[in-house]
Amino acid sequence: MFPAARKLDPISHDSITPSGVVGTPPSGPCPPGVTGPVLIEFLPAAHVGCAVVCSGVITGGIAHPPIVPPPPVGPPNLIVKGSANVLIHALPAARWIPSGDLTAPCGVFIGLTALVPMRRVFIGG
Repeated sequence: MFPAARKLDPISHDSITPSGVVGTPPSGPCPPGVTGPVLIEFLPAAHVGCAVVCSGVITGGIAHPPIVPPPPVGPPNLIVKGSANVLIHALPAARWIPSGDLTAPCGVFIGLTALVPMRRVFIGG
């Protein structure tokens, strides 16, 4: 079981230093036909397809140039892996570290290790 990811949650390359946040999908906040967002601890839930804004910062410096949607060149930085058992808007729910839910092409983790004890909603699968 891992903490559920939410929009505006921190992301990190090394699970220690924040390097950005989870944002809305490029297609918009909710898919057509959905009346509103799913809330987790008072923030909208994150799922596969949500965009990630990344500064590229790591503990030792910079891992890459900043990636801010929409990027000037190349694909957006999106959550590409989530829970196989929990769906949000018919898409796999994103989870915090060390679940392995990653973004591409940046490859960051969602959440920070130090903040895990503060979370109350957990997702398996």
